Amino acid sequence: MKSNKQLEAYIPLVNFIADIIGPHCEVLLHDVVDVQNSVIAIRNGYISGRQLGCPLTDLGLELLENKVYLQQTAIVNYLSRTSGGEKLRSSTYFIKNEDNELIGMLCVNILISADGRVVKDLADKLIHTLLNNNGVNQAPLPENEEVVESLHSSIEKVVESAIHKIIDTYDIPVERMSVEEKTDIVRKLNANGIFKIKGAITKVAGTLQSSESTIYRYLSSR
Repeated sequence: MKSNKQLEAYIPLVNFIADIIGPHCEVLLHDVVDVQNSVIAIRNGYISGRQLGCPLTDLGLELLENKVYLQQTAIVNYLSRTSGGEKLRSSTYFIKNEDNELIGMLCVNILISADGRVVKDLADKLIHTLLNNNGVNQAPLPENEEVVESLHSSIEKVVESAIHKIIDTYDIPVERMSVEEKTDIVRKLNANGIFKIKGAITKVAGTLQSSESTIYRYLSSR
């Protein structure tokens, strides 16, 4: 995979973290310039089924679109879930260039198990050390046991997950939704960056039982 020199410098860190925490810890390096082929380094990818060239996650797209990295340097200890339903404790470190633009994300995902507390403590100390050594701040997402990220290996699954994350907040079947409700869903998806993915318009149109032209109209409406 192609990557710039600044990101390549983090590849040894991917291996370092994975070697310290062990085989129940997945570590990835994302290049956010190409969200569809984002993973440029990975260890223990068997945990989520991902490999080199896999896409950015639904949460990753949202963080990129909303420019969270401008206010903080990392988010830590949030819940994620694999396609197989296994929950993990995750942290994401933002990698920025000299112009403060986001170029990559270093992600650590640890399986929640019987010894999860010990593993979590070790991961916390590691992330804390990395951040403090760079003189930066971190911020946790709320630990309310709500899964905020889905770890998928395909573009289709990433888009599908992002769509259903929003649709599931509505207590009404898609076929009974009003134009206003569908417009609101499309706007939220746009705000979360899902339309950075090629083919997302088609997928959203199918899920909302609408035409692609209708989705474009929702996007252009105010």
